[in-house]
Amino acid sequence: MAELSTLPVLPTFRDPAGSVEMRADGAYRSIHSPFDVEILEFLALPFASELVTQGRLVASEVVSSPSAETLVLRHPRVSFQSYPWEWAPGLWLAAAELTLNLCSDLVERGWVLKDATPLNVLFEGTRPVFVDVLSIQRADPHQPIWLAYGQFVRTFLLPMLAHARLGWPLQTSLTRRDGYEPEELYPALSWSARLRQPALSGVTLPSVLARTKKIQPAGVASRSVKDPELAKQILLKTLKTLLAQMRQVTPTHRASTWSNYAETATHYSGEDHERKRGFVTQALRNAEPGRLLDVGCNTGVYSNLAADTGVEVVSIDTDLQAVDRLCASLKGSRKKILPLCVDLARPTPAAGWENRENASFLSRCDGHFDTVMMLAVLHHLLLRNQIPMDRIAALCSRLTTRHLILEWVPPADPKFQELLRGRDTIYEHISEAVFREAFAQYFVVRDELTLSNGRTMLSLWKK
Repeated sequence: MAELSTLPVLPTFRDPAGSVEMRADGAYRSIHSPFDVEILEFLALPFASELVTQGRLVASEVVSSPSAETLVLRHPRVSFQSYPWEWAPGLWLAAAELTLNLCSDLVERGWVLKDATPLNVLFEGTRPVFVDVLSIQRADPHQPIWLAYGQFVRTFLLPMLAHARLGWPLQTSLTRRDGYEPEELYPALSWSARLRQPALSGVTLPSVLARTKKIQPAGVASRSVKDPELAKQILLKTLKTLLAQMRQVTPTHRASTWSNYAETATHYSGEDHERKRGFVTQALRNAEPGRLLDVGCNTGVYSNLAADTGVEVVSIDTDLQAVDRLCASLKGSRKKILPLCVDLARPTPAAGWENRENASFLSRCDGHFDTVMMLAVLHHLLLRNQIPMDRIAALCSRLTTRHLILEWVPPADPKFQELLRGRDTIYEHISEAVFREAFAQYFVVRDELTLSNGRTMLSLWKK
């Protein structure tokens, strides 16, 4: 029997209107009657085509006859699938802005989003794409209430509020598919924080009303208004307010241990910086990569170097602030760089029902990248995370189909010594010879360069 982690990701099953199954040539969406009629009407609109052209909505191709029992649409696969628990605040905000602005544009035309969760958004580089076309439905012209309001607050606004005000990690969204309830944040917030927006309307009032049992169930029909234009304007006002609150609560990137590393690193001379950059540039030319994984990207100096050659880059780092700074630097850019907060020593696990709703990071990497960069990362895996050299080499072989660009930091290096923390005896076996022997099982050295600070740059090709 196959291990559960090796089984394919499940087709989606939470929406009774349809499901999505991932295949090699695209994402196939099955839509049940009577929801198929409405979706086909929307896709036939010039506005739908306009959204696709703008890159805001995933493209849809009908692959089954409209007269068939089940309508099937094919969507192109986004280059690399990511999840909210891997996003820095900048990507969370971009996904929220897309969701709210898209919904506003739909409302203007008599449509609306019935769902509002970060899981409906994927990224091409740092450009968000709304991928759940089944969330689009005709709006009730007399309904002023956005039915997805509560879901947006729980899954977008409250996680960001908890992160910004309380320091709760955004990564906890991995186990909180439906976000936070107001009552969960209320006790943790100070009184002053409770009385400031957006906590006042998103946390404090709902918590107080729930405690005093003043929330009464009410049908949607009882909240309808006679004037369609009034209903539309109320909806648009709601969306505008949520957008302002999301922007208000999303923190700008803050300094951290590594977020200014590129500017403050003193263990490289100016000449070493230039020689390192030149070596990586030549290694990229020789490799001619199509898709590259930059492990330990920091603020993206070398990710940008790769992207400037037209390569699709996924950049990962453990430092949220460094990743968010990279995200901010790419705003408005057409570079194909997707910055994610991922720890290669503890990569994102598979999650959801049967651990098969959301794929693990490593399974998404399988066969995807033809080149991997790991610059000044190896000693962190060896010492900080205590991963043996042979296991690191094996993982590198799994991550890349062809090339590996690596920087070896020797034991005499100040940064290596800093991470030792007095454990010299435990790690005295680590040497350049051990390093070369471990990686020689999977790679051959194409080129190498030793810098004046003793670090060695290597361009490796997979056997």
